[in-house]
Amino acid sequence: MRFLLPALSLLAFALAAPLLAEEWSRGRINGLPDSAFAVVEIAEDGTKVRHLPHHNEQGDLDIAHLRSALSRFGQVRWLSPASEAAARRHLEEHRRELRELHP
Repeated sequence: MRFLLPALSLLAFALAAPLLAEEWSRGRINGLPDSAFAVVEIAEDGTKVRHLPHHNEQGDLDIAHLRSALSRFGQVRWLSPASEAAARRHLEEHRRELRELHP
C-alpha cells in the first residue's frame, strides 16, 4: 500500500505530460513559418497577422498548442469572417485526426 500512492502519482504525471505545453517565447513564435499557424491574414497596410500557432518549426503538430489554439479561438480578432472559418476548419481537422488515432 505504501508504494501505491507514489506509483499512482507517477502514472498520473506520465499521462498528463502530453497535456502540459512547453511555453513558446515570443521570439520562438515569431520565428515559426506561416504554415505553423491556423491562418495568416494580411491587414490593409500589408502586414501579416498570424493566428493560433500549433505546429513546431519542423511542421509537426504540437498537441498541447493545438488544444490551446482551440481554447483561445473565440478570443481572436479576425480581420475577415472567411479567415475565421478557414482557421476553424484547419483546427477541427487536426482534432478529428487525433480522435481517429486515439479514440
